Amino acid sequence: MKRIILNKILFNSKQVLCITILMFFCGIAYGQDYEISGRTFNEAGKKIGPARIVVYDSNKKRIAELETPASGKFKLKNIPDGKYIINFYGPDGYGITENVTVSGADKKDVNPQMNPNPDQVQLKIKPTSEGSSLTWRAISGAANYIIYRDNKEITTTNQTSYLDEVEPGETYGYNVIVIKNDQSMGTRSITEYGKALMQPPENIEAEAKKNNVKLTWFPVEDATGYNVYRDGEKVNSTADNSYTDFNLKYETEYSYSTSTLDHQSDEGDQSNNIFASTHPEIKKVKGLKAESGENQVFLEWKAADNAVKYYVYQNGGLVDSSTVLNSTVKTEAGTENCFSVSGVDKHGSIGPRSDAACDKSVFSAPDSIAVTNDKRNNNLIEWNAVEGASSYNLYANEKLQTNTSKLQITLKGLKWDSDYTYYLTSLTEDGIEGPKSGDYTVRTPKIFKIEGILYDENGDDKNVDQAKVFLYDSSSTNLLEEYVVSRNGKFTLENEIIAGNYTIMVYGNGSGNGGDRVQITNRDIENLRINLSTEGLRPEVWVERGVGQLTVHWSDIPQAKSYNVYKNDRLIQNVIGDTSYVDIVAPGVPTSYMVRSIDLYDLEGPTSNTVTEKASYAPPELSITVVAGGYTVDGSGRNIDLSWVEVPGVQKYALYRDGELLTKQAELTYEERDLKWNTTYIYAINSIDADDFEGVNFVDTVTTHPEVTAPNFKLEGKVNSIKISWEAIPGMEGKYKIFRNGGNIADLDALEFIDPVTPGTEYCYSLAAEDTFKTVGPEAEIQCAKGFFAPPGNFTGRVLRNYTAFTWESVLAASGYRIYRDNELILDTPDATELVDENLEFDTYYTYEACSYDKEGDEGPRITYPITTHEEVLAVDLSASADLEKISLNWTQSTLKVDHEYRVYRDGELITATKTLSHDDFMPAGKFYCYDIKVVDKYDTEGPPSNSECYKILVNYPRKLQVTGDVRRVIFSFKKMIGAVAYNIYEVDKETDSLTFLARTKSTYYEDKGLEFDTEYCYQIASEDGDGDEGPKSPTMCGYVLPPPHLTLIEKRFVENTGNGQLDGRENGWAIFTIVNDGRSPARELKPWLKPEDGTMTPSLKIDSLSTIPILNVGDTLQIEFSVYAKLKIETGDRNFFFRVEEFSGQDLDPEPMSFPTLKVTPPNLVVTDFAIDSEWGQNYLPINEVATLTIRVQNLSIGLTDTASAKFTRDSSFVVSDEDELHEFGLIGGGEYFDLSFEVMSREKDFTIELELYDYFETRKVVPIHIETMKSYKGSKDLIVHKTPYPEKVTIGEKIQLPELLTDIPRSILNRDAIGIVLGNTSFLDSTITAKSSIGKNVKQVREYFYEFFGMEDHEIVPSQYWLYNNGISSNDFKTIFDPGLGFVKDKVISNLEYSMKDTVDILVYFSGEGTTINGKKVLLPYDADESKSTSFYPVEDLYRDLEAIQSMPDVGEVTLFMDVDFNNSSFTQNIVKVGDEPIDDKNDKKKKKKKKKKKKKKKDEPEEPLVVLPKEIMPPQSITVFYASNTTQLAYEHPDYKNGLFTYYLLKGLRGEADNGDKSLTVAELHNYVQKNVEDTTKALYNDLPQVPILFTSSPDRVICRLP
Repeated sequence: MKRIILNKILFNSKQVLCITILMFFCGIAYGQDYEISGRTFNEAGKKIGPARIVVYDSNKKRIAELETPASGKFKLKNIPDGKYIINFYGPDGYGITENVTVSGADKKDVNPQMNPNPDQVQLKIKPTSEGSSLTWRAISGAANYIIYRDNKEITTTNQTSYLDEVEPGETYGYNVIVIKNDQSMGTRSITEYGKALMQPPENIEAEAKKNNVKLTWFPVEDATGYNVYRDGEKVNSTADNSYTDFNLKYETEYSYSTSTLDHQSDEGDQSNNIFASTHPEIKKVKGLKAESGENQVFLEWKAADNAVKYYVYQNGGLVDSSTVLNSTVKTEAGTENCFSVSGVDKHGSIGPRSDAACDKSVFSAPDSIAVTNDKRNNNLIEWNAVEGASSYNLYANEKLQTNTSKLQITLKGLKWDSDYTYYLTSLTEDGIEGPKSGDYTVRTPKIFKIEGILYDENGDDKNVDQAKVFLYDSSSTNLLEEYVVSRNGKFTLENEIIAGNYTIMVYGNGSGNGGDRVQITNRDIENLRINLSTEGLRPEVWVERGVGQLTVHWSDIPQAKSYNVYKNDRLIQNVIGDTSYVDIVAPGVPTSYMVRSIDLYDLEGPTSNTVTEKASYAPPELSITVVAGGYTVDGSGRNIDLSWVEVPGVQKYALYRDGELLTKQAELTYEERDLKWNTTYIYAINSIDADDFEGVNFVDTVTTHPEVTAPNFKLEGKVNSIKISWEAIPGMEGKYKIFRNGGNIADLDALEFIDPVTPGTEYCYSLAAEDTFKTVGPEAEIQCAKGFFAPPGNFTGRVLRNYTAFTWESVLAASGYRIYRDNELILDTPDATELVDENLEFDTYYTYEACSYDKEGDEGPRITYPITTHEEVLAVDLSASADLEKISLNWTQSTLKVDHEYRVYRDGELITATKTLSHDDFMPAGKFYCYDIKVVDKYDTEGPPSNSECYKILVNYPRKLQVTGDVRRVIFSFKKMIGAVAYNIYEVDKETDSLTFLARTKSTYYEDKGLEFDTEYCYQIASEDGDGDEGPKSPTMCGYVLPPPHLTLIEKRFVENTGNGQLDGRENGWAIFTIVNDGRSPARELKPWLKPEDGTMTPSLKIDSLSTIPILNVGDTLQIEFSVYAKLKIETGDRNFFFRVEEFSGQDLDPEPMSFPTLKVTPPNLVVTDFAIDSEWGQNYLPINEVATLTIRVQNLSIGLTDTASAKFTRDSSFVVSDEDELHEFGLIGGGEYFDLSFEVMSREKDFTIELELYDYFETRKVVPIHIETMKSYKGSKDLIVHKTPYPEKVTIGEKIQLPELLTDIPRSILNRDAIGIVLGNTSFLDSTITAKSSIGKNVKQVREYFYEFFGMEDHEIVPSQYWLYNNGISSNDFKTIFDPGLGFVKDKVISNLEYSMKDTVDILVYFSGEGTTINGKKVLLPYDADESKSTSFYPVEDLYRDLEAIQSMPDVGEVTLFMDVDFNNSSFTQNIVKVGDEPIDDKNDKKKKKKKKKKKKKKKDEPEEPLVVLPKEIMPPQSITVFYASNTTQLAYEHPDYKNGLFTYYLLKGLRGEADNGDKSLTVAELHNYVQKNVEDTTKALYNDLPQVPILFTSSPDRVICRLP
């Protein structure tokens, strides 16, 4: 058996099943991504597209954006679990937002129905480093767009784009609303999210070391990480502001840039490139030799390339540095020392270490060991390090405790009052233990206890109850133990108390508090007396009177958690966090109060003082009104009216103003006159009772109004208006009445008024004030004025160099206009509206004024417009120069004083603008460029051009130039240079430094071929541009032509899968050859191939060709494998070949013969050998409607193998859904090997069939049906069999089950009411000596099937709901749990089914099949854990009756019926079996009496029916319960001789099917019993003669109908 292959097959099978059947669970385990798919529709339900889709996750991070085709279909892939916002935009203004949740599966059929909205902006947002860039398509008729950020308006624009310059590190929501030309607003846009991207890091630095480059940069605020790019490719993401790029090529230049990641891991722009070159490689030191000497070792080694010195290491530590190739190192004799050497280059970089050379010894034990006890049962062991030791072993009392590399360890939980002896040893890296240290002994402390008595303030220990005693350490902060004292006052503390000082605190639950400090030395403390005191625990109480309430106050007790408040000695409230309580009481009734504190341990403290007080009557609510709305002369604003509502029971009232009594009266109104203006008065009123006792005051304040006086105002003529302004009246709020020519024209709350009038006409005005209370003051004196004409409208000017231009708008009715420059009239015109003022001075300030005048020539006010002419823009002088990188421009400073800049033109095109006086233009080499400069001022006035300068950049010699010697050639490679069209290569004579032109090439690769072996050749190279100009030549570089390679075959072999040395059909083999290059240079372009001899190759043999091998270095070996495959019908014979290798330089390998045999194949035989059922609960049971795992084993029962095998499942019609991947394929299956297929099944039927179609590489197909029953137990997958040779000729499994007669065509009956079924049985016992009938399992299964089919019950109506729940047996505790009338399964089932079915009552049907006996005179059922030595392990029948009777007492429970297939004579216990004829005489006489026919009495109404059969007393149930028993207590219950049922159960089921019915289709209790009794008794009499089985029955209702048959 090839176990390795078996495991592989099992693993692959499980992988496939995990993917195809358990996809949901695998998705959870491995964080699977999902898809969101669907299609976009319009409002009419028609597809619409193309649609733009934007997807955000719950953090507003944009994760996808795409555009659908015209069909509107879309699919979003790689979507993890989570919540998403998806915005959809269609053509013509269609749009909608969907919220989608992905949870454990693909989200399909996301089909948004979009509505058209042409006035809704469709927003696009692109994050940039400058901010959020918003764009949208223009809306027809749009005037402006309002932009919102996070629902706040930020700007308005008439453009269709906007850049919101926000700071990076936060995501914002944006909306845009269109404002149309008619000022209507469009619909708010769908919310899109944007942000600013992070700026790239600054101050990037690169440092090379060996073949590593370390980058550092300044951190960016709020960055979450950085991306690092090498040569334009991303190589890393890091959260640090540094990164080291390891394992690069030596002697190579690299460019690096970085970018910054924001809070959503989106990156910003990349930084500028920075360059770094790695160092030459330091080769590994080879040839290290170590020669031992006296206390020293002599070392020598070979030189390493690029090393300038060497580091010597001993046991990993640096011990010496040498510039020569040897060293002497001092060592300690007998110790193990390993040495290695590494080279160091000129940069200080250290190369790889050489292979080590070693000797050996062990380490000494640690010294300076200290053992400390923490005064508990914990010991701390500490020691000094032993240099070089890898770890230490710690021993305690000669037993190893631990191995550790630390220098201390704490051993906890040791035995108290015990000695512990410790020692240590040191270990080497390979675990070799050294000598042990000295012994160190310490003893753990002894523990004690404290006993004491609490006494109250009266010295009584019997009155202290529920007090709490707390033991603290000496600091009184760490609680060690607590104890609750009973009424005797005694306490004991004994939780690991060692010698030392302790504090005891006591809280006495009303008896007071106390405590003590104790010291324990070497013995227990006994009879410790602690006195309790109430001092400081009694609150001080006082009471505050109020209207209809009393407020109880008390002093705070610091240690109190809350307070109990008592009224008239009755607890009324517990108060937490306060020291007062408001109690609502009737006025005038005396009430007493007392308070007790509650401490942290819920103990009540002593009583406080008692205070008695009473509440007062309520005062009336006062209404105060200031008289207003008239004129000040009449007192409006300073007269007051007071009134109040009568208080029941009060005869008169006392009224106060500012504390002075105004009146005591019974009337409910009062008037105040001639009070002061703007003055506040305080009024108070209270109720006076019959005893002339004033109650609590009602207090209110009122302020008289400020006095309203005549305002002071003035008039001022304005353009087309007159301005009236006035000063506010101090203290008055209100408005002002304006009168023109005697008429009221306005009421204002401002301090000025502009009255539009005809210019030149006089108007007269007056004012009066009115406050907010409508009180009007006197009018002011009358004043008169007139208005003016306006100056010209929109008077604006602009400057162009040294002249100005002005425009204005005409004024209606004005006679003309005058324009002044610097107060000098330059224009007087009746109708002109523009002016050009030319030939002014450059850079000069002018003031212009304009006014209108009327027909009399009187001017109105002037409007002023200051303006300055521009400076004159002059040309500058330009100079230029060029190098190999750039053209540098310099020019003279402009004479302009205003802000200005310089525009740089290249070949007539503007390339940049700058404020500096120079510019470097980095242009491609090889072309002439001409430049000139123009000055432009801040007004965009451009001056004349400078002189022109023309220059060209020569192309430099190629970068990254490499010249490499090879076999008979030198190879050139270099980087293409921008601007170069060709490259000139020169051969250099090193002795004369003379150059000879070799070649001109346009490629970046060139080979100088046909050279001599073992010779050096030197070269220079230069670039040539398009004009034929040659740039500088490179430095001289040399290449050494290598000597020729030589190929030698060192090994050849043939292998195949089975290891039998011959190639079978459909088997892979390999012809393997190993060659070595033992020449002096690399062998290149190796072409291996197998040349067959005549007749070797046939169509049934396939040999794969190999690709060319680029290179084989000197000294390297190469294994060449030819894959050989024999097809199915391979012929038997020898296959002969020649192995050949052709080499680039002609150094071919000599042909080498190779042979191997082929053999015809024996076909495989794939057979289904076994199957198993497993559930997630560890059961091997297959229920109905629940998932279980079916495992099928397929074994190859042949010596022939198959390299392909497939198995395809076909399920019968009982399966609604089939697996899409029910075809599973496997690889090589050898003889005797097997594979297992596991998949989930769930059936709603009693049985089903799975067909397994097997196929092997011989194209043999087999269809194997496997018939499976539900509600049945099977073997588990661990128990599947494996057949060994010789293999069986036929294996049959899963044959179709033939249902027994009882289970075919079961009718469906009708019950009088819904019922609950209990079906139980014990098939085995924990005690293997107790026997059980073999029919019990089948009885239970078939009866449960009848409860399903015959009575129509569902799983939720049966106990247990799952058949397999008690497969392992029903214990005594299970019986109690099932029938417990308080919390049992049966009661729960009754309640839940009544709620589910909405029925009024249910019946209970109980079936039990099992064993019984007699224990202590009681008839009992045998649970699974029955034990004769434990009477409590049995379940008495009387307990079953008692529990069922209690359940039946529920108002919702009707009839209870039991079917008991059990006898009470189990053979493992004492039996009480009585044969026929052996009954006691009295019993016989009794029976004869019973057989005499009695006259049947007429039953009275409501009288219970007489029991049909009287049971033995010990199993007599209550009258309300009906019981069918399989036999009497002195008989056995037998199994059917032809079936596997119990006889009682067999005839019970046949009777239920209808055979017990008398023909009226109503099956009664008596009919069923008579049928079962007759058939069981007749059968057993014939079989067992004098030991028959007679079923018995108890019922009070023999005519009760059990069910109605169809």
